[in-house]
Amino acid sequence: MTVRSYAVSLSIGIALLAGTGTVRAQIPDTFKNLKVLPKDIKKDELVSVMRGFAGSLGVRCNHCHVGDNPNSLEGMDFASDQKDKKQIARGMMKMAQKINKDLLPKAGVKDPMEVRCVTCHHGLPRP
Repeated sequence: MTVRSYAVSLSIGIALLAGTGTVRAQIPDTFKNLKVLPKDIKKDELVSVMRGFAGSLGVRCNHCHVGDNPNSLEGMDFASDQKDKKQIARGMMKMAQKINKDLLPKAGVKDPMEVRCVTCHHGLPRP
């Protein structure tokens, strides 16, 4: 990752963290329909993962989740599979997990390297 792409990701992450007081109240305490992430994931961890996705792709929650108000998250249906982007995200998560767990070690990569969304997306919805 270049310094520039890291700075862009960091800036996006900071912007997403700003003003999250009321948003946090809209996120459920229990989660339904988790298919790739652990079913027992803690709320703080899930929020952190989702913010990472948003920052890595330069999008808001409504990119993958059903709902029209990404600022307050009011009325968001996080469990819905209605949007194709959510299915694509799940496939990308599985791909990154396979690369990190299986392919990098088979390629002889020994340093602590990890493929993440930002590795290819660089803050853009399409890699």
